[in-house]
Amino acid sequence: MFVVSGLSLLLLLYVAFGEGRRGYEQIHIEKITAQGKLVQNSIEKFLRDDLPLKQYAGFTSLATPIVESEDFDAIAVYDHLGRRLFFVTDKIHPTLPEPSDWITRIKRDIQIEYGETHYQIILPLRTRFETVGSVVVMSPTKLVNQRLYSGFAPLLLVAAALSLSFAFAIALASPVIQRSQLPWHQIGYASTFVIMSSLVIFTLVTLYFDAVQGKASASAFTLSQRLNDLVEFNLNLKDFVGLDKGFKDYRRLNSEISEAALLVDGRVEITTEDRDLGSTWHTNPQNFEYSVDLSRAGASHRTTLAVTVPRNVVYERVARSVKNFAALFIASAFLSGLFLQVAGALRRQRSSGSASEQSGKSTFFGEAALVIVKPVFFLAVFLDSLTYAFLPKFMQEAAVSSGVSVGFASLPFTAYYLFFALSLIPAGTIADRRGPRPLIIVGLILAGASVLGMMLSHDIWLLTALRSISGIGQGSLFIGVQTFILAVTPPEKKTQGAAIIVFGFQAGMISGMALGSLLVNFLQPNGVFAVAGAVGLVSVVYTVSLIPALPQKQGDKGGLGSALTRLFADLKKVITSGEFLKAILCIGIPAKAILTGTITFALPLILGQVGYRQEDIGQIIMLYGLGVIAASGQVSRLVDRTRNTQAILFWGALLSGAGLAVIGLVDHLMGPIAGTAVVVSAVVLVGIAHGFINAPVVTHVAHSDLAGRIGVNPVTTTYRFLERIGHVAGPFIVSQLFILWGQGPHVVAAIGVATATLGVLFLSGDLFARMRSVRSEPAE
Repeated sequence: MFVVSGLSLLLLLYVAFGEGRRGYEQIHIEKITAQGKLVQNSIEKFLRDDLPLKQYAGFTSLATPIVESEDFDAIAVYDHLGRRLFFVTDKIHPTLPEPSDWITRIKRDIQIEYGETHYQIILPLRTRFETVGSVVVMSPTKLVNQRLYSGFAPLLLVAAALSLSFAFAIALASPVIQRSQLPWHQIGYASTFVIMSSLVIFTLVTLYFDAVQGKASASAFTLSQRLNDLVEFNLNLKDFVGLDKGFKDYRRLNSEISEAALLVDGRVEITTEDRDLGSTWHTNPQNFEYSVDLSRAGASHRTTLAVTVPRNVVYERVARSVKNFAALFIASAFLSGLFLQVAGALRRQRSSGSASEQSGKSTFFGEAALVIVKPVFFLAVFLDSLTYAFLPKFMQEAAVSSGVSVGFASLPFTAYYLFFALSLIPAGTIADRRGPRPLIIVGLILAGASVLGMMLSHDIWLLTALRSISGIGQGSLFIGVQTFILAVTPPEKKTQGAAIIVFGFQAGMISGMALGSLLVNFLQPNGVFAVAGAVGLVSVVYTVSLIPALPQKQGDKGGLGSALTRLFADLKKVITSGEFLKAILCIGIPAKAILTGTITFALPLILGQVGYRQEDIGQIIMLYGLGVIAASGQVSRLVDRTRNTQAILFWGALLSGAGLAVIGLVDHLMGPIAGTAVVVSAVVLVGIAHGFINAPVVTHVAHSDLAGRIGVNPVTTTYRFLERIGHVAGPFIVSQLFILWGQGPHVVAAIGVATATLGVLFLSGDLFARMRSVRSEPAE
């Protein structure tokens, strides 16, 4: 209990620290950049008069007030050849890094170099025609690191204390918990996570408040230095032309500022908001306000510079972190919930003395075995799903770097699902002969090692080979887990055993997408590949330690050749059935093609193309899995009660098509909030629609006339094999559509229309048959 809770809270802290670093560092760099832009603008005004850069006067007086701040160590100006022309450093003469190579390659855009000891912000200096040099601002990184560590270090102790409290509370209350019907393990875990999340959010709010206030305060101080001479020499502000434009330029360079105003005796003389000019200044409680007194001693009038920053600037930044923590909680809840069940099962097994120790090994049966095998398939899907949020873009970049068309980016996805399907029959034969445990172990090793291997090269052909190996590993693992479940599950638990596969796939995909999309921001793709490899290793250790070897089956079913013969014989029987072909071609294959081709391949590319971040993409796709889980249980009960699978499948296809068509409007949605709400709703709708399809379509073919003639098992087995065609074809078809029509949401809309049309065709065939039947009946 302590380990599960502790690891979850440490993961929360790691993600929160990464979010805090990213947000705080961004604000800090924005502050430095804004100060550098003041220097840049002043020099460029000089250059636009066709004067040479080296003759610029006044750099020292301009840069010295900025460098005196603790945020800066030096400001320098270089010409286009990298020769230093001007330089101002802090009085303590800090050790500075070598100037960035960008000083000789700078063109139009600002460049930022993240060094070990300093941030270097390189701002281009342009005449009316060309870039003639650059301003380089150096800021020490230790300021950001010190602030982050001071905020998050105490939270490590809090995480340890919460984990210990949770573990002791569960241990002490164990007798009561076993008699209770409430899920106290989950309630206790959720409580610790919520408490920790609240403390983390409070820390982030404090951190961002400090950063935004520091940025606004520093920019206000810099502006006050530029105005100080006007007040010091008692000059009349109305005699100066362009001060209002200077204030508006200042606001443009500091986007978080809502208003900057120069006040004389409380009245607004110059402001960035024309409507306030000449009025009395009023403090707005919804804003942070910074005032700098510019009045000289003994002056008859009080002159003040006021700068305001909306408080919601901080809340918007924290809101993104809260959204990420919510996704992290869902992922951690699935992950931790499984191992909490395992811990409970092991404790009950020990206390009841039901473990057999005759051979020195523990053998598990019934419910305990089902609980202990759950994490195996979950972790296998989880380690692969860690990469899904960024893998399509990663493969496109690999294709381009390998000198081939971006259309080849779908090749690794197609290879994965192809070899997954091809491995199922040989894996089934091995499982019959040698048992499921070796198959599970080998499958985990192949799945984990193949993802880890993607760190080695970005060559598209090697990546395709690695994804092929991953498909073999995942297929072998699937058969191994399925065989183990069938072997250890008592007859009254068959439904519960079958649900493990469904839950493991959807929950593993949800958790992997959520965590992978967050971790890629801090670890980059290679770091996520390494984490996936580590998960594979842990899964192998778990399997070797806890999953027992089952007794060998007696007899032989004829091996691989016999299995292939049975499969081809079944294929010949099912392809003559119009009812079966209609179900597989109009419903089954399209649904799987949408999952692999649209949801996990096309959608990440399209969302990234329109500006969504990696974590947003992962969380949006995660909602697809939640939609499937939410709908599956309710729909399955409805199908069992009504037996009307045809209507359910029709609505599944229609809703799936509608959701994809809405996603196709992403380019035309106005506003980021409304657009995101529509996209999220559409993805959830597709997930719910597939909840209408995944289980009911198997029931549909199992209850068909064909199943009554040749048997339920041959029909359902053949259907499961043929629906893999959708898995394989999905990424290939979408990539070809991208090449023909361009990579855009309109392709997804077209797929949606085609899906709905297939749903109508699926239903219309039965309607026409009924109409013919009615017409052929004799009139009474």
